[in-house]
Amino acid sequence: MDGPLLLTRVVRKTVVSFETFNAQGDASAVQVDCLAPELNPRPLIGILCNDLLVLCRDPSDGKDPMSAVDLWAVLRMQTLPQPASIVHGTVLRLVDNKAILYFDAPSPSDALNWFRAINLHIPSAKA
Repeated sequence: MDGPLLLTRVVRKTVVSFETFNAQGDASAVQVDCLAPELNPRPLIGILCNDLLVLCRDPSDGKDPMSAVDLWAVLRMQTLPQPASIVHGTVLRLVDNKAILYFDAPSPSDALNWFRAINLHIPSAKA
């Protein structure tokens, strides 16, 4: 399966350091795990190859059908910790080991097709 996907949001796990002071005024560093959303829409082309989802960027933005594409990411379906899901009708949500990715599909039926095709290859979706 292949087609356009608009990456609308990426949420990554990050560590933030804070300096705290005790009652005596002594400073100590505290590290806190948190989620850092990136809201930078990026048009991508998704290519689902059995156990891989290859995400490419078209530098010509569809203007040149012969243009080479840039590899943006490769997701291994076998390592996704949970099945794909659909939120808000057309938004496909994928949880990777490093981030949560939100893709806006062109239509609800496209989102459903991606959802079904991806979940066929995720071991946890079959349980």
